[in-house]
Amino acid sequence: MPSEPLLDSLLLRHDTWRGRNRSLRKHVITTGNEKLNRLLLGGWPVSALTELVTQQDGIGELSLLLPTIKHYTSEGKLCVWLDPPYQPYAPSLVNAGIPLEKLLIVRSKNSKEWLWAAEQSIRGKALLFAWSNKAQPRYSALRKLQLAATESLVPAFLFSPHAALKAHSPALLRIELESLEPNVLSITLHKLRGKMPGAKIQISVGNVMAERTLLDKLPVNIHYPKPQQTGYPLSKKDDLHFLNT
Repeated sequence: MPSEPLLDSLLLRHDTWRGRNRSLRKHVITTGNEKLNRLLLGGWPVSALTELVTQQDGIGELSLLLPTIKHYTSEGKLCVWLDPPYQPYAPSLVNAGIPLEKLLIVRSKNSKEWLWAAEQSIRGKALLFAWSNKAQPRYSALRKLQLAATESLVPAFLFSPHAALKAHSPALLRIELESLEPNVLSITLHKLRGKMPGAKIQISVGNVMAERTLLDKLPVNIHYPKPQQTGYPLSKKDDLHFLNT
């Protein structure tokens, strides 16, 4: 007979069906945001692959996951960042209460290495954050990650570019993120078992006291220094022009 811990792990898998249990709600972990929890039927699914499709990188998508990182790293689990597009900003992670010694950044050389690192991280029960911009994995590759996640009690997160929406995804949960204005994200549900796609919410992310400033709104110094009266004169008009040496 299988042991009780083994049975518990099997019942937590998202591909396990209980004959008399008609509830579609599976084991989840809270996102830390009540509005997002309601959209996701309780929170991020555990033992599953979650895909976050972003309009562009760096719009605040990681702010949604800071409570999740803190939860698992505080329990001693490793958080693997596979091919992040930017260098993680350590002070923000520390301010969120995340121990930096539990973060591991991995850079892959090709799609085969990317898939191997992602699958091994999941099977090693690490919290995986994987960016697919460089690897461009196929459906079959992502299916391997989803199957590996069903045997783990830790969620796995895949960050995909906007073009990925044109293809099918084996991920249990798929959401699209757009930045409408600084510190505000629009979240569209594309796939979640037990809920119709198309639902949308808007949530605030980041610190309001540290709002981002759009590039075209940055103050520009238009005061030019006066030319120094040293050099060689080019012409003898009312205003002399000098070629500075």
